[in-house]
Order: sequence, then C-alpha cells, then structure tokens
Amino acid sequence: MRKTAMITQQQIDFFNENGYLRYGRVLDMTEVEALRAGLDRVIAIEEAGGDESEIEFQYGHRRGTPMGADAEAYQPRHIVQYVNMFKREPLYERLLHHPVISGVACALLNTPRVRLWHDQIISKPPEENGHFHFHQDFYLWPLREPRIVTCWLALDDATPENGCMHVVPGSHRDPRFGLESYAAELAARAEAEAKGREIEETDRQKMAYEPADIGKPVELKAGECMFHHCLNFHATPANVTNRQRRAHVMIFMAEGVRTKLDQSPNHVLIPGFTVGDGEELVGEGFPLSNPENGNWKATS
Repeated sequence: MRKTAMITQQQIDFFNENGYLRYGRVLDMTEVEALRAGLDRVIAIEEAGGDESEIEFQYGHRRGTPMGADAEAYQPRHIVQYVNMFKREPLYERLLHHPVISGVACALLNTPRVRLWHDQIISKPPEENGHFHFHQDFYLWPLREPRIVTCWLALDDATPENGCMHVVPGSHRDPRFGLESYAAELAARAEAEAKGREIEETDRQKMAYEPADIGKPVELKAGECMFHHCLNFHATPANVTNRQRRAHVMIFMAEGVRTKLDQSPNHVLIPGFTVGDGEELVGEGFPLSNPENGNWKATS
C-alpha cells in the first residue's frame, strides 16, 4: 500500500470503505484567485468568438445543442462545463502536477503514477435550476478497469444550497451497482429488445430519480477538495442562492487502465484516442502526473 506524508492510512481506509474522502485544503486563496482569473481568460476567449479547435471543449457548454445549430437559437445551459481546461490555460495544466492532489490520487488508487482521463470546470450560476442526478461516472466512460478517482476542487464555497457534492457512502462496493450486475443488465436489456418486451427498471436506474438530499453532502470551502471513486453514486443539486458555485474536476486513472469502446461508443474523447480497443490509454491528451515531479505554481 502506497502511503505519503499528505495522506494517512486512516484516510485511505475511509476512502476504501465509503468511496469518497473529504480531504480538505490544498490551495490558499491566492491560488484560488489565480485559477478563477484563468477561467475568466478562457471565458473571454469564448465570448469573443470561441476556440473551435477541440471538439471536446465545445461539448460541455454546448451539450444539448445540435452541432451546427444556429447561434441565435442557442440558449446557454444552466450548468456550464469546460472540458479539458488543461489544454486551454497553463495554470490548469500545472495544477495536474500539484504534489498533494496527484499524491493523494496515487495513494487512493495504490499506484506509483496516475494519468489524467480528463479535467473540467463545472459552474453553476446563481439562482439556476441546473443539477446532476445520481449517477456512477464509470459506466459513462469507454474504459475497462474502474481504477479511477475524481478530485473535486472547490473554487467557491460549496454548500447544499448552492450545489455541493452529495455522495452515497459505500455504493461503490454495492453488488447491485457493480460490473457484473451492469453486464447482466445489458444482456437482459438486449434480450428484451430482441423479443419486443419491456424490462423492469433496475435499482441502478431507479437511483437517477432519487433527490440529492438522500446522499451525504460534502461541504467545502474554496481551495478545499474531495475525492470520490468512479463507482460511487453522487449528485449535485441546483444552486438556489445568489452566489456562484464553480468547481474544477480532475479525473485520474491508474497507469495501465485500458479502453473499452463499446461501453460508451459515442464519448466525446474517443476521437483523441491513439490506441485501439482494449489497449492501455496513453497519449498527450492523457498526460501522466507524477507527484514527485510536481511543478505547480499559482502564477500565469
């Protein structure tokens, strides 16, 4: 078991048992302000005409809008996402090598190095009804092994009222929601469709209708972070306050995680793959992060 000075065995055990860890402070407010300013620079580029060079960057803030739709007909989403910020703003690229963030991710995955799957800003503007229902990230991704952990870093104070993370402790270990049950669900669905009959909703599918407040809220101050397992059920409610709620999400996978294209064949990142189905995911779009070689500096 890998242990570092920035995480205790007790914290690792808590994560393994519950599927999440409220870690705490990793950035001071000077660093948070620098990241906010970096986000503002990216937004300014978008508002000035946009950067259309990477399709995955368009995905987040135009999701739900047909590609090529008339600009005048486009209505911004209540939840704004900017995918792969590390390609757009040097501060966010350097943040991937933050020694604490990267080191804790390595410890939780019990691996010497981690590779980025992707990162993103998720912004909930004030007094909007945008929310994410309960879901498990892993089944939305074209990846084979669930050796993946997400770092959710608050850029604003996150509370239940403005849409902080809510988790279902231990759901990553629940056999109803594991890989075998998911494979059985897919097989049953395919058989039902072939025979033209309906199929009952599974416990996994029913979770999507549950309100966020059945989960445990993970409140954070700006500059604090939490980690959650890729099979942990999680949700975020609407921001009903007059305050902004921005978060930077970094998703790390253990070195050696392979692709599984049929799990999410239309995923926006697949065009960037340089390897085939079943091969280890590598390439400059999925950079390695080594905590012992971190070069984080909160300067532009």
